[in-house]
This record gives sequence, C-alpha cells and structure tokens, in this order.
Amino acid sequence: MRVVALGGGTGLPVVLTGLRRHLPASCRITAIVTAADDGGSSGALRREYGVLPPGDIRNCLIALARVAPEVSAALQYRFGGAAQHPVGNLLLAALDMVATDEVTAIRLAAELLGVDDLILPSTMQRAHLVADLLDGRSVRGESEIPRSGAPIKRLRIDPPDAAPAPGVLAALQAADAMVLGPGSLYTSLLATLVVPGVAEAVARSRALRIFVCNAMTERGETDGYGVAEHLRALATHGLPPEVLDYVVLSTTPIPSKVRARYAAEGASPVDLDFALPGESPVIVRADLLEPGPVVRHAPDKLGPILCDLAAKRVEWSRKVEGGLSADGPVRESDGLRL
Repeated sequence: MRVVALGGGTGLPVVLTGLRRHLPASCRITAIVTAADDGGSSGALRREYGVLPPGDIRNCLIALARVAPEVSAALQYRFGGAAQHPVGNLLLAALDMVATDEVTAIRLAAELLGVDDLILPSTMQRAHLVADLLDGRSVRGESEIPRSGAPIKRLRIDPPDAAPAPGVLAALQAADAMVLGPGSLYTSLLATLVVPGVAEAVARSRALRIFVCNAMTERGETDGYGVAEHLRALATHGLPPEVLDYVVLSTTPIPSKVRARYAAEGASPVDLDFALPGESPVIVRADLLEPGPVVRHAPDKLGPILCDLAAKRVEWSRKVEGGLSADGPVRESDGLRL
C-alpha cells in the first residue's frame, strides 16, 4: 500500500508518526511538504543562503526517523544567537548547498536517519504564498498572512508557474490513499495544494482521499471556521467535498482551562455542526487528541483510524479489480476501530 500525506507545520509529522507506527513495514509513505515557509529559522536560512526552508522537512524526517531518541533530540536542539537555528535545519541547509538538487539533499538526510519513506518538497522553486483577502487587499508571505487582519478569500503561489518537485505528481498518481491535514489550513495544507498541478492530481486520483479537520481554529487564518468552512476553503482551491472519501473529526472533550487559554490567543474549537450537500464524504468521528495543555492530534489515536480506512479501501479495490462483488464504498459501519 502506498500512502501520500500532504501539508506541513505540526500536523503532518503527527500523521507521519501515526502512519509509520501502525502501517506494515512493507507499506510506503510519501510526504509532500510545503516549501513556502518564510519565518523563523527557516526564513532566515532561506534569505541568507537561498535554500529551501528546512523546518517542515526536518520535522517530517524526525517523525519517520529510525534512530536513538537522543539523535532526534539533537536535531531539534537550538543553539543560542538571534536566529536560534535547530541543528536539523543547519544540516538540511548544508546538504542543500552541496547536493545536486534539493530532493537529493533530503534523500541524503533521510539515509542518515534511517528513513525508508520518501519526503518531497511541494516545489523546488523559491516560492511565496499570496493571500487575496475579502477586503480587496493581497498579502505576500507565509508569515505575514496570519497578521493580515481580514478573512482570506483565496490563496495562490508566486511565481504562479512554480512547478511541482520531481516525483510529486508521480507519487499522487500511484497513491492508494491520501491524507490531507491536520495543520494550518492555508499556510500548510493549501500551501501545498496551490502549487500548479497538485490539487488537480489529487482530485483526479483513484486513491482514497481523507481530510483530517483541525480541532481548533487558528487566529488570523481560520477565525470562526467550522468544518463547513474548512471544506469550503478546500473547494475554492480545487477539492470539492464530493472528491473526498472521508472527513475525520475529533470528538475529544477539550478541558475548560485549555479552552480559556486558547480563547485568550484568539482560537476556539472548530464547530462540528454542519451538513453536507450530498452523500460524500463519509464522516468519521473519534477521540483523536492528546491529553494535556496543547490541543494536538495523537499519533496513536489517529494512525490506526487512517490505516484502517486505507486498508479497507485497498481490499475493496482489489475485489473490484478481481471481478468480485463490492457493495459500494467503505462506510463508517465497516468495523473501524473508532
């Protein structure tokens, strides 16, 4: 089975960790990671050395690494100074500067960390995100978009002809299952999908397509969004609801103290009260969050559900291809471990 996960930020590494822990070793994972980050250490290295922003790629490598915990911790270690560069960012930047291309640099880092899966940047061009806002303004730059002060109408990429990195479209075409989200809706997930050709490849794929919705809104990006608004944003960028097979939602109660702390930062739980325009996608509701003060999906809760959905779809597809009867799509009632 071949599973492709798209996005970035803190959400994509959670998905990768969950998939790698719960998929058989023979299954292959490809991560397609946003390459538009321009803030923090990634932005500083990008501006100074012209490299691809390494932060999201570093986190994905660590999620899939087969090394001692101390090695992973060392790659996340930040030395003092103004930029506070993690060691992993410096390693990727150095490999980027000496390797023949960026994909080769990531592959070399993966070999050092015992990663058998594939990590690809969404594009190898030095691209920037541009958000067109409802008030008529446009804001350029991933780190500036959440500070715009107005709702986002549409996201695009500059240059508009930025090509997908080698291997991206082939991975999407060959996938048995795709996982979109969780993570920052515009600056992580849609930042990957707006690379020309990517959303189109996802939409026309025969793979199972799973959207994992965020549990919390994000200030400056998804203020006031419920599930319906998340799906509407995907539709605006080329993925209408009927293209998705499953939408995975968290039903984990969020403690009042945690909600209050997030409310002080302008965030709130994503409203799960919505209606779909048609039968597709199927809604999967489950306890998905880690306990503690940070609202985050738990790899060992999310991973088994994603693997169950993907495995049942592959089994169903093989029955169809083998000429056996198959009674429609895999539904919630088909024995998922929820």
